[in-house]
Amino acid sequence: MKKNISLAVVLFTSLIVSACVTVPQEKQVNKNQLAISSVRDIPVSYSPGSLFSLAPKYVKETSLKPEQTQAAYRLYANAIIADLNSHGFKNTEDASNSVFHVGFGIALASDLSDKTINDKFGITPGLPSNDELRKGSFLIYIEDALTGKKVWRGAVQGFAHEDKSEIEREQRTAVIVSRVMKQFYATN
Repeated sequence: MKKNISLAVVLFTSLIVSACVTVPQEKQVNKNQLAISSVRDIPVSYSPGSLFSLAPKYVKETSLKPEQTQAAYRLYANAIIADLNSHGFKNTEDASNSVFHVGFGIALASDLSDKTINDKFGITPGLPSNDELRKGSFLIYIEDALTGKKVWRGAVQGFAHEDKSEIEREQRTAVIVSRVMKQFYATN
C-alpha cells in the first residue's frame, strides 16, 4: 500500500512538472495594424462648402527614391481631397481663397523617428516597431487660413505595404485617411 502511494506521488509529481513546460510564443504580427491619434488645438469648425487647399510637407532626407516619394504623396493628396469632398468641403488650387489649409506628410520610421514626430508635431500614435516590417507615419493637420493657427492634428502609424498593387495601395490609403479624418469631423 505504501509502495502504491509512493508510486502515485511520483506519477502525480511528474505530471505536474511536465505540465509546467513553457513553449516560446511566436510574436503575432498584424501587417494591417494602424495606430491613430489626434488632438483639437482650437475650437474652430468649418461649414460645408468651405474651400481648402493642400500644403504637403516633405521630409528633407528620405530613404525612398524621389519617384516613390512623389507617388506616395500623390496617393495621399488624392485620398485627402476625396475624403474632404465627400464631407462637403471644396478643394481649391488657390491657397489665398482657402478657408483652411490641409498640411500633410508621410515618412518611414527610418527617416522620421517617433521622438522627432512627438517633438515637432506634438503627438505620436505609438505603434511598436517590428524588425520584419517597415513602419511608416502619416501626419496631417488643419490650419485656419485667416489666423494661421493649427485647428486640428492627426497622426497614423502602420506598416508599409510595398508588395501591394497600385489599386490595393489606393484603397489602403483611402482607409487610412478616412479613419484619421473621422476624428476631425467628430469635433468639427
